[in-house]
Amino acid sequence: MSLLSYRLDESHLVVELCEVVDLDNGPAIEQELLALLPCCGPATVIVDVLTPWLTPQALGVLLRVRSEAEQRAVSIAVVARHEATREVLSAAALNRVLSVAFSLQGAELRSRRCRPGADAPRGRRLRERLERRIAPSDPAPRPARAVGPYADTSLPRFPRILRKR
Repeated sequence: MSLLSYRLDESHLVVELCEVVDLDNGPAIEQELLALLPCCGPATVIVDVLTPWLTPQALGVLLRVRSEAEQRAVSIAVVARHEATREVLSAAALNRVLSVAFSLQGAELRSRRCRPGADAPRGRRLRERLERRIAPSDPAPRPARAVGPYADTSLPRFPRILRKR
């Protein structure tokens, strides 16, 4: 079995996974992916899952290849084009671990740590968003005291216990 692989650019290698990974071909696919790691100079290997069926065997292969790649300072990203594949990865809580994206462009951007609006520092954006929530544009005047049927909430309330006689 041979996996189709090509370079997206000098720092990204794309490996297409066209077949369903099962017990018969799982070890061969894992060996082939591991064989691509040392020879590739890129910082990221993108596994493009073209099949809609992602088996537990495939998840195991991807996780083992990821752990081996981490030791070699290579990151792994997974492109999940089909909804069923994304659901399996989400149910296994592997979206962040395997850097799952919907397209090759998304995987490339994710590997470069680019996100929409990445030009502004995260702390500043978060602070601005919180300030907008805390300080509304036209604050309503507050009443001098609490109003309503449950205004006196400072007193503890105990349910009335009915006793049988």
